[in-house]
Amino acid sequence: MDIKKPSLFLLNLLLFLTFDLMLLGAGVRTMDAGLTCPDWPLCFGKAIPDYHFGVYLEFIHRAIAGAVGLIYIAFFYQVWTRPNMKSIRGMSIVGLLFLIAQIIMGGLTVLKLLEYYIVTLHLSLATLFLLSLYLMKKQLVAGDTKVSTLSKTRGSTFFKGLILVGSFFVVVQIVLGGLVASTYSGLVCIDFPTCNGQFFPRMVGPIAIQMWHRFGAYWLTTLIVAMFFLAILYAKPMGLSQAARKQSVKIFFIIFLQVFVGVMNLKYLMPAALSVFHLALALTLLMSLVSLWYMVTPRKTP
Repeated sequence: MDIKKPSLFLLNLLLFLTFDLMLLGAGVRTMDAGLTCPDWPLCFGKAIPDYHFGVYLEFIHRAIAGAVGLIYIAFFYQVWTRPNMKSIRGMSIVGLLFLIAQIIMGGLTVLKLLEYYIVTLHLSLATLFLLSLYLMKKQLVAGDTKVSTLSKTRGSTFFKGLILVGSFFVVVQIVLGGLVASTYSGLVCIDFPTCNGQFFPRMVGPIAIQMWHRFGAYWLTTLIVAMFFLAILYAKPMGLSQAARKQSVKIFFIIFLQVFVGVMNLKYLMPAALSVFHLALALTLLMSLVSLWYMVTPRKTP
């Protein structure tokens, strides 16, 4: 039996739970259930509160967060006690620091009555924790990933640069999206592509927050479109594999679906389901870009 399998199982479980935890957190926020448990870490002074839909949204969110913490401790122990896991030990410490910070922010979110900067930081740390988990997974399965042998051309260098820059700006967009939600800036201008009839409204307050999120979306979409055309038109000169080309096409469709969902969020006045789906697509886009990076960048197997 592959001695990495137990660790990969825990890592996949952590990825699944963390992804779902973030979506549940978005649902808690959009349904204004963040303070239905007014105390922390208990809920109305109880480990298991009386049933109420809003209360249980927040309670289940806390319960899953607790499970993630315990599972990560087990995973962390495996990483540091098995010699074949040395390649991810550094990243496992980074993940642990993000997890501890996230637990603290989770408590402060309640105790500070949903202060916008704490809510946004809570989402930001969750995104970075998820990213650290995914990077560890990709490193563990690096030997099983078919890697394109890219030629040393300007096109291939530019393509790899687009992946890195695109990944960075997806994280930025997630943070800006969290800021839009935590400051209730989502409905300050509900028309598109204009904002209250203006393409360039006065950049102050909530309008500025929403517009920066929009400008970020335009920029990110431009990056992904450029990457897509490079992958389709210059695949052979760059030495891009068929798997990498397919991944580029997948990313292209994800970004346009994301833009569509963003516009529909405005049209239908930020319904909870669409807001949660918007975050799910953003996280999927981030992990898809990371996967593409591993498809074009050789890695040492652990």
